[in-house]
Amino acid sequence: MSDAQIFQILSIAYIAVGIGILINPAFYKKLFEDFIENAAALYLGGIMALVVGYLILTFHNTWTKDLSVIITIIGWIALIKGIVILVRPKIIIALAGAMTKKAGILKIEAVVVIILGLAFSFLGFCPKSPI
Repeated sequence: MSDAQIFQILSIAYIAVGIGILINPAFYKKLFEDFIENAAALYLGGIMALVVGYLILTFHNTWTKDLSVIITIIGWIALIKGIVILVRPKIIIALAGAMTKKAGILKIEAVVVIILGLAFSFLGFCPKSPI
């Protein structure tokens, strides 16, 4: 899989989630609340993050001086997140709990995720991208 294809997948996912949060914040608030209250969901989320991080790093653990290093960084973040969820779930529970307590945080998160998605979209879909 090429760097452009990885950025394309990331851009679609980030933009879709960001727009989803903006359009239906109550659903995502409930999703976060349910996630931290359901041990099985938390466990599966940890496994998924661990596997995604591992797969990204297996095929793209390259520390280059160009923008494709973002893929490696995302892989490491996913791997570490998965490990933290599996080993110290209370840390993630506290973070997710803080996100659901203040309504403005979800909107800020949505905007940040959409901006990242648009940047990844440029890197993945634009023929003049530096990737």
